Amino acid sequence: MKQVRVKIRDKWYTVDIEEPIGSIARVTVEGEVFEVQVTQPESAFQSVSKSSRPTGLGHAETTPSNGSGLITSPMSGKVLSIRVKAGDSVNSGDEMCVIEAMKMEQTIKAHRDGVVKKVFVRPLDQVTINATLVELE
Repeated sequence: MKQVRVKIRDKWYTVDIEEPIGSIARVTVEGEVFEVQVTQPESAFQSVSKSSRPTGLGHAETTPSNGSGLITSPMSGKVLSIRVKAGDSVNSGDEMCVIEAMKMEQTIKAHRDGVVKKVFVRPLDQVTINATLVELE
């Protein structure tokens, strides 16, 4: 089970997400269980952190299976801010950027320590799910 924090309008919710079966996932919000349809369930589910901690914004940590330094978007949306630039040193869990979709903000965090090699996006860019945002050396 995965857990994320989402902001809908002005209220924050903790959402527990069970691994999707096909395109259906069971989510629990404030004790109420919903079945939701997800697009590209495998990639969307893999990009959500196993142990999200409330940070004032939702957040996700990408975990590339190939050990690469690519930080990818867990969802389609608009880049609100970039917190790093090429040459910056980052630690695992450091905030890289914030993406918004449907009035929900996701803080994207580094999955490992490293140095930012390249930033692929700018504020207000539209990105798709799995789009490369940042590359770490």
